[in-house]
Amino acid sequence: MHLRDESGNRTLVVFDSGDEVVVQAGDQGIRFLLISGAPIKEPVAWHGPIVMNTHEELVQAVRDLQNGTFIKDNAIIR
Repeated sequence: MHLRDESGNRTLVVFDSGDEVVVQAGDQGIRFLLISGAPIKEPVAWHGPIVMNTHEELVQAVRDLQNGTFIKDNAIIR
Protein backbone atom coordinates (compact mmCIF):
# COMPACT_ATOMS: atom_id res chain seq x y z
CA MET A 1 0.00 0.00 0.00
CA HIS A 2 1.32 3.45 -0.89
CA LEU A 3 0.38 6.21 1.55
CA ARG A 4 1.48 9.77 1.01
CA ASP A 5 1.14 11.74 4.21
CA GLU A 6 1.54 15.51 4.35
CA SER A 7 0.54 15.88 8.00
CA GLY A 8 3.14 18.51 8.77
CA ASN A 9 5.38 19.09 11.75
CA ARG A 10 4.76 17.53 15.17
CA THR A 11 2.28 14.96 13.91
CA LEU A 12 1.78 11.39 15.07
CA VAL A 13 0.93 8.82 12.42
CA VAL A 14 -0.13 5.34 13.57
CA PHE A 15 0.08 2.43 11.16
CA ASP A 16 -2.15 -0.52 11.92
CA SER A 17 -0.43 -3.41 10.18
CA GLY A 18 2.30 -4.28 7.73
CA ASP A 19 5.97 -5.04 7.81
CA GLU A 20 7.55 -2.14 5.94
CA VAL A 21 7.69 1.65 6.11
CA VAL A 22 9.19 3.51 3.14
CA VAL A 23 10.08 7.17 3.55
CA GLN A 24 11.25 9.52 0.82
CA ALA A 25 12.67 12.91 1.75
CA GLY A 26 12.15 16.10 -0.21
CA ASP A 27 14.74 18.75 -1.03
CA GLN A 28 14.94 19.91 2.60
CA GLY A 29 15.50 16.41 3.99
CA ILE A 30 13.49 14.77 6.74
CA ARG A 31 13.63 14.04 10.46
CA PHE A 32 11.35 11.49 12.04
CA LEU A 33 11.13 9.08 14.93
CA LEU A 34 9.98 5.54 14.23
CA ILE A 35 8.80 3.51 17.22
CA SER A 36 7.75 -0.08 16.90
CA GLY A 37 6.49 -2.61 19.41
CA ALA A 38 3.83 -5.12 20.29
CA PRO A 39 0.47 -3.64 21.30
CA ILE A 40 -0.19 -3.75 25.05
CA LYS A 41 -3.96 -3.66 24.47
CA GLU A 42 -4.64 -0.99 27.10
CA PRO A 43 -6.76 2.14 26.71
CA VAL A 44 -4.90 5.35 25.86
CA ALA A 45 -5.70 8.90 26.94
CA TRP A 46 -3.30 11.40 25.35
CA HIS A 47 -2.83 15.16 25.78
CA GLY A 48 0.37 16.90 24.70
CA PRO A 49 3.39 15.14 26.19
CA ILE A 50 1.32 13.09 28.65
CA VAL A 51 -0.09 9.64 27.93
CA MET A 52 -2.20 7.81 30.50
CA ASN A 53 -4.80 5.02 30.47
CA THR A 54 -7.94 6.97 31.39
CA HIS A 55 -9.25 10.51 31.02
CA GLU A 56 -9.34 10.84 34.80
CA GLU A 57 -5.64 9.88 35.08
CA LEU A 58 -4.84 12.35 32.33
CA VAL A 59 -6.67 15.19 34.10
CA GLN A 60 -4.80 14.41 37.32
CA ALA A 61 -1.44 14.23 35.53
CA VAL A 62 -2.00 17.61 33.85
CA ARG A 63 -3.02 19.08 37.21
CA ASP A 64 0.14 17.62 38.81
CA LEU A 65 2.30 19.00 35.99
CA GLN A 66 0.79 22.47 36.39
CA ASN A 67 1.29 22.32 40.18
CA GLY A 68 4.90 21.13 39.88
CA THR A 69 4.07 17.83 41.59
CA PHE A 70 4.30 15.52 38.58
CA ILE A 71 6.45 12.71 40.00
CA LYS A 72 8.42 9.94 38.30
CA ASP A 73 10.78 7.64 40.18
CA ASN A 74 10.69 9.82 43.29
CA ALA A 75 11.99 12.85 41.38
CA ILE A 76 9.96 15.94 40.60
CA ILE A 77 10.00 16.75 36.89
CA ARG A 78 10.02 20.48 36.07
